[in-house]
Amino acid sequence: MKMPKKARIVEKHGIWAIAPVLIFLIAVIVFTSFAVKNKDMSKGMNIGIDFAGGSILTVELGSDILNDSEKYNEHYDHIESILTSEDIAKQVVDFAKEEYGIDIPVSSALASISYVQTSGNDTDMSLIIKYDNISSAYDTKMNDITTQRNKILENQIRDYYETNYPDNGITVSTSYIGATASATLIKTALGAVAITMVLILIYIMIRFEIWSGIAAVVALIHDVAMMVFLVIIFRIQVNSAFIAALITIVSYSINNTIVVFDRVRENQKKEKSIARSTMLDNNSIVNESIMQTLVRSINSTITTMVAITLFAIIGTASVREFALPVIFGLLAGFYSSLVIAPSLYCLMKNTADKRKAVKNNIIKKDKPKYAGAKN
Repeated sequence: MKMPKKARIVEKHGIWAIAPVLIFLIAVIVFTSFAVKNKDMSKGMNIGIDFAGGSILTVELGSDILNDSEKYNEHYDHIESILTSEDIAKQVVDFAKEEYGIDIPVSSALASISYVQTSGNDTDMSLIIKYDNISSAYDTKMNDITTQRNKILENQIRDYYETNYPDNGITVSTSYIGATASATLIKTALGAVAITMVLILIYIMIRFEIWSGIAAVVALIHDVAMMVFLVIIFRIQVNSAFIAALITIVSYSINNTIVVFDRVRENQKKEKSIARSTMLDNNSIVNESIMQTLVRSINSTITTMVAITLFAIIGTASVREFALPVIFGLLAGFYSSLVIAPSLYCLMKNTADKRKAVKNNIIKKDKPKYAGAKN
């Protein structure tokens, strides 16, 4: 597929920057809105209990209930209604005011469910629900208010089942957990991303040239940033699954960029052999290279998108929390490999070639005008 001579891609680098800037601004607005509303910067993102800590509610219902989908939904809906009850939230608000003199908004006292699963088998089947703790901006250092809320929720659920299912032997328990992944997982993930970017830069500098390496790393940073911004906008939970998606995108999104730069290098060699000159039309070469690899980039992105989209549609909540960020990263990677990285490469390459030409007296350096000069 050959590029029309008058078509221009890398020359329109200002236009290509509009979409990332808009996404960034929307993410900032969403982040700030939630952070101000909850009076907690950590609420700007939907941080899961892997990082922020949380509580686990375990209700042993038995196989006679969980093996029946209609009964399962009925019981889960009722438990969810208790967890998100405003009446219980108001009890927590009153407790915080009376015992500690702390004013908590009702919205901050409500439990936000982040994870649901079943555990065990036969008569040991249990429903496990994970939800967030009350923000540290309102709770005590010992998490007394969160503990009290857990007790109230546990008692409400136990009373309901003892009244309506006295012969089932259903048991209810809650436990408070800290940030299980927290600093260690975050540092490990960020370290992996940083090392990956350095290795990619070194590899591309050796395989291609320094401008390709810098452009590829900037494009990779763009992909990761866009994935994070879209996760903030769509309020997708940030947990260990998100970290896995982040590392996946870092490993995957560089592929299309390398393919484009590989074609650029081949076309540069052809042009040099024909013109026998170091002064090449970088923009035309890169534009043509983009179009020559466009079909390949589209096909590889679509085939991956189909599989990961199916995971997002039919998968569980935890699978969806992995799949959606990957989808965002794939779209960002497709965009950056076709317009961001090539445009940045041309900007740097053209500047470097011009300086080299001036140094070698191939072209004359523009002389600045001075006062009194004759026109």
